Amino acid sequence: MHSLATRHGIPYFVIFSTGHGLSSLGSWMQKTAVGWLTWELTHSPAWVGAIAMSDLIAALWVAPLAGAVTDRSNPFRLMLLTQTLLILLTLVLWAMTASGVLTIWLLLAWSITDASVQGFNQPVRMVVIGSLAPPERMSQAIATNSIAVNLARSLGPAIAGLVMVTGHIEQVFLINAFSFIALVTVIVWVRHHINRPGLSPRTAHILHDIHSGFSYIRHTPVIAALFALALGFALLARPFSELFPAIAGDILRGGPQTLSWLMSAQGFGALLGAIWMLKAKPADHLIKITFGAAIGIAATLMIFSFTTQLEWVVLIIAIAGVFHVVCNIGMQTMAQTLSEPAMKGRVMALYGLIFRAGPALGAFIFGACAQWVSLQWLLGAAAAVFGIMVLVKLPYIRRVYFRT
Repeated sequence: MHSLATRHGIPYFVIFSTGHGLSSLGSWMQKTAVGWLTWELTHSPAWVGAIAMSDLIAALWVAPLAGAVTDRSNPFRLMLLTQTLLILLTLVLWAMTASGVLTIWLLLAWSITDASVQGFNQPVRMVVIGSLAPPERMSQAIATNSIAVNLARSLGPAIAGLVMVTGHIEQVFLINAFSFIALVTVIVWVRHHINRPGLSPRTAHILHDIHSGFSYIRHTPVIAALFALALGFALLARPFSELFPAIAGDILRGGPQTLSWLMSAQGFGALLGAIWMLKAKPADHLIKITFGAAIGIAATLMIFSFTTQLEWVVLIIAIAGVFHVVCNIGMQTMAQTLSEPAMKGRVMALYGLIFRAGPALGAFIFGACAQWVSLQWLLGAAAAVFGIMVLVKLPYIRRVYFRT
C-alpha cells in the first residue's frame, strides 16, 4: 500500500488539484473564447444559447454510460485517454479557426463532441480524486480541488479577454491545448495510486450496469437521501448564480459593474467556504455541516428576497457563496465515501449530471416564470421550499445517517 503523500510530505491530492487547476485555467479560457467566437460567426443570441446548451444535451446521454464505463475501466488509462482526446479536439478547433474554415454548424458539432468527451472525463476525474485521499481527508481533497477550479474560473475568462484583444482568438485554443500538459503530467506522477483494473466486472452487458447504477442509488438509503438533497439544491437553491445578469439588471437596476460585484462576492464567499473545509472533519460532523449548510443557503436566499440595496445584496450573495460551496463539498465527500467502490463511478457520474443539468433547468424555469412574478420573490420562494424540505426530512436523515 503506497502512502498518499509524497516523500516531501505533500499530499497527492494537492499535486493533482494543482495540475487540474492549471488545466481548468485553459478550459475556462477556451469556454470564454468559444462563446465570443459564436457571437462573431452569427451575431445571434439564439446561437450563443444553442452552443451553451450543447454541454447540457451531451451530459444527458453521456453521464449514465460514462459512470458504467468508469467502474469497468482502469482509472489511469481512461483518464489519459480522455485527456488525449480533449487535446486533439482543442487542436482541431485551433486549426479550423486559424484556417478560416470554421462555420457555426462545425462549431456546434465540435461543441457536442467536446462536451461528450468531457462527460466521460468527469466521473473518472472524481474517482481519481477519491483514490488520492483516505476517507478522513476526503473533504480536504475536494476542498483543495474546489479552490483550484474556482481560481481558474475567476482568472481564465480575464486572460482569454486579454488574448482576444489582440485579434487572434485561435491563440486561446492553442494555449488551452498546452494547459492539458499540466494535468497529464500529474496523472503520470500519481499513476501508482490509480493504475488498477476496473472494480466492476465486465461479465454483464453495459446496459445492465447502467440500470444497476440507478437501482443502487434508489435502494441505498444513505445515497438516495443524498441525491434527494442534491436534486433539491441544484433545482431550487443553486440557480441564483446562473441568474446574476437578471438580478443585476432587473432587480438592482445596475449594469456590468453590478454584475461583476455579484460574481466577485459569490467567488469570494466560495473561496472562504472552501478554505474552511480544508480542515479535516469527522464523518458525523461533516453530515451535520452539509445539511446545516443546505438550510443556511435557503435562509440566506430568503433574506435576499426582501432587499434591493446593493451593499446588502453583495453581502448576502457572499454568505450564500459560503453555504453553497460548503454544502457542495460536503455532498461530494459523502458521495465519495458512502458509495461502494464498484459503484462509485456511476454514483459520481449521476451526481455530476445533477449539478450540470439542475441549475440550468432551474434558471430556465425561474426566468420563464419571471414574466409574471418577481424574480426576487421566485428565488426566495424556491429557497423556502428547499429549506422546508430539508427541515421536514431531518428525522429521516437522523435515522439514515446516525442510526448506529
